Amino acid sequence: MGAVPRRSRVYALILATLTALGLALTFPERGAWTDERVVTAVILFGMILLAEFFDIPFAGAFAFGVSVGAALALAAGLELGAFHGALVVMLAHLAESLYARRNPFRATVNIANYGLSTITSAMVYQLVANPHDSPLGGLRNMAAVILAALVFIAVNTGSLTVIVAPVLGTTPQVMWRQNFGGIVVELITLPALGSLVPVLIDETPYALSILVLPLIGPHFAVKAMRQVQEETRVAMEGLADALERRDPYTYQHSMRVTDYVRAMLDEMPHVSYDASEAIVAAARIHDLGKLGIPDLALRKPGPLTPDERSAIQEHPAIGAEIVGRLEMYQACAGIVRHHHERWDGTGYPDGLRGEEIPLGARVIAVADSFDAMTSDRAYRRAMSEAAALAELRRQSERQFDPQVVAAFERALASPVSSTEARLSTAHAR
Repeated sequence: MGAVPRRSRVYALILATLTALGLALTFPERGAWTDERVVTAVILFGMILLAEFFDIPFAGAFAFGVSVGAALALAAGLELGAFHGALVVMLAHLAESLYARRNPFRATVNIANYGLSTITSAMVYQLVANPHDSPLGGLRNMAAVILAALVFIAVNTGSLTVIVAPVLGTTPQVMWRQNFGGIVVELITLPALGSLVPVLIDETPYALSILVLPLIGPHFAVKAMRQVQEETRVAMEGLADALERRDPYTYQHSMRVTDYVRAMLDEMPHVSYDASEAIVAAARIHDLGKLGIPDLALRKPGPLTPDERSAIQEHPAIGAEIVGRLEMYQACAGIVRHHHERWDGTGYPDGLRGEEIPLGARVIAVADSFDAMTSDRAYRRAMSEAAALAELRRQSERQFDPQVVAAFERALASPVSSTEARLSTAHAR
């Protein structure tokens, strides 16, 4: 997508937000601006700012994430009304963007998007709820909170997908589908926290202080969890690299396979974000099971004996057993186990055929074979890329999934600025 279409979408979002702000002025105020209400606005501003500073997530990584800040934005609209609630939310995001020195494009999108989401959800709540009760004061108001949360999520994610999806080379529908897990988490958390804040404020605005630790706590918990996951990933990939160093012919093989896998997944937008990440992670350690194979068999320059071939064919199952013991790699275990299955059912270890083979395993099989063919080995010289690609085509529908082979061909033909540049440097690492 070019710069002008992208700017036009941002301008449309800004115009929609300003129009909604003007419309919000026509809605009745929820109460007089007493000192207590001013304190409430200041505290909500500070809490939203705090949530954005600490980037506190409710769930894992998504193209657009889930944060406490979204629930606080909904709460600001419920408590302060559509107009003033949106002003507090937008000012908090402006302050955070200035402090973090965010890209103006991203900052503008965030500010306008959160403002529009707050305004629309607050107006829906005001239209449906009984103004004399709290958000938890009866079934009607509880239903109004849920409806407001749905509107907030729809506007928030809808605006982002329309603007961001073309930049990422996908469609809003695909991007929304890929992030469905995060949307479900928002649907659960927004009504709960969004309705709790006004109830606390009804007691005293200072009661919000009891939420500070619950807001900050998840940040440190998630940070510690991610550190453990990162250290585990580094250890596993380091082990895979150490294994490949035993044989100069396979050194950095898994890195090159991972590059090819990423390139293919770029050509397969229907694959969800989570599935893509699992496939890439599996590619990086797909040969870890060779730890259990003697060097003599792995590096033998001549034909293998039946026993040696049988031993080598055990490495996918061994690798799956190793990675399957780690929670962060459990989604990879099946992919690792089946990356030597064949489309016609004559592969190993389980003789799966066609779409019985996990998609990730089918993707890795193509990348693995292409890199093997285009690399020198102890028993033969490397083939040219053209000859290797011709062999992939010849084995399509026999050894390989034809759709995956087609995706690999598209990846090779992609512009140099993206996929081809990455592939052309794979062997130079």
